[in-house]
Amino acid sequence: MPPGTPYASFALPYPIRVDCFTCTAHLPAPYNTPALYLLTHSHTDHILGLSSKSFAARVVCSPDTKEMLLRHEIYLERAKKEAGEVATRTFAHLKVEGGACSRDLLHAVPLNTPTEFELSSTETVTITLIDANHCPGAAMFLIEGPRGTILHTGDVRAEHWLLKSITRNPFLQPYIPDTEEDLRVLIARGGQTASLTKTLNAIYLDTACMLRGTVVPTKENAVKGLVELIALFDQDTYFFINSWTWGYEDVLKGIARAFQCQIHVDRYKHAVYTHISDPFLRTLVTRDATGTRFHACERFERCSFVDNDLAPRSIEGKKVVYVNPVTMGCSQWECYRMDVRRRLAMGKDVDRLLVPLERHSPLPELLNLVSLFRPRRVVPNTLVPALGGLDWTAMNGIFKECMAPSIYDRGDPIPHELNSSGIVHPSVLDLTSLDFADTDSAMKNLVGDSAELEARKWADDGSMRRRLDVLRGWLGPKEKGIVDRALGRLP
Repeated sequence: MPPGTPYASFALPYPIRVDCFTCTAHLPAPYNTPALYLLTHSHTDHILGLSSKSFAARVVCSPDTKEMLLRHEIYLERAKKEAGEVATRTFAHLKVEGGACSRDLLHAVPLNTPTEFELSSTETVTITLIDANHCPGAAMFLIEGPRGTILHTGDVRAEHWLLKSITRNPFLQPYIPDTEEDLRVLIARGGQTASLTKTLNAIYLDTACMLRGTVVPTKENAVKGLVELIALFDQDTYFFINSWTWGYEDVLKGIARAFQCQIHVDRYKHAVYTHISDPFLRTLVTRDATGTRFHACERFERCSFVDNDLAPRSIEGKKVVYVNPVTMGCSQWECYRMDVRRRLAMGKDVDRLLVPLERHSPLPELLNLVSLFRPRRVVPNTLVPALGGLDWTAMNGIFKECMAPSIYDRGDPIPHELNSSGIVHPSVLDLTSLDFADTDSAMKNLVGDSAELEARKWADDGSMRRRLDVLRGWLGPKEKGIVDRALGRLP
């Protein structure tokens, strides 16, 4: 998991570790030997430790995540292969076929298929994978067992359509509380209390963008707006789509569908996309760079049709427009599109476009997701270590109205060694280690001349200063003072 994940990445109260595969020998039993590992998806920050040749435990994941992980290549490996050198795949040791060392540590479970796993001779859990709308293969995990039920979201984009699908999912429906407000129905119920529905003990929530309070465009709206802008350019214009990580496939699909053409991708992307379960992705990608205006090849080694770092046109003499995904609010997106249209109508040169395709849910969507279930607890999947727990402290206020009524506290079942992981009481904080210049990953991966200037003008860069402004609104007076001093607002 990303830095700052609490409880050493365990889905407590179960000895199940999620998205972290590093050594646990320093933890108390039974957490020094996790009974089971779960992998929500194959992004680099979720597979720490899995490259170790000494790792030998079983890992539950979706079929697509398994396929992507086994085909995973870091950039150095990709470069070696392109140069004709021999390169080994980082995770090849997880599945070895033939001979005495044959093994397959990756246990692929299809979505919406409840599957039992034995944690010990006396304890079994049922695990169901649910689509997380984050990237190919990404899944949420519903864990049901004798110690209660938890939902681990991994990384999730809880758009309206996903919430609707959750309400129709028969494996999640028992955990969606009754919200009946019709007085006649309540009277007809005759005082019968709920017994068919249950309450989630906890949601382990994707909080990567929790401190972004902006309503962002849906993926569909973002792609539709981008396609409309692309259509304004001359038909001999070429486009480089900076799909620098898994999760921007909706952009590729939208462009392919709108312009009825394939997208040129590099060898690595082609090998992955043509071996996962999405038939449209398999159809729309091509290795032939000559047959399309749209390219999503390796950004560090772009093909000659879209490589123009040192000249106004590419090596092939093509006018190139770079498309970069960023985070942007709905109102900014509308203004941005109007600005691009205006510049093009005035005959100005436009060589870069932004598309607000967000892979994580910001705060408004997280509130909707938690409100749907009303769990007993909400546990963050991601914390900013330099905040020393202030972000977790703020969650008490953020999700207070989304939670089930409190019940008698039977004591904290969390061992001290896990409970203190990365958490410091706010009273001792001065936030001096915060990096105010830090921005989100999309801003760090922009491609194209002046792309950063364009993005800083229109996008939410995820800077620490912006996140602190959101954070302080959910803190008490004492903690607000800490934030204000860090922001230079108090002496």
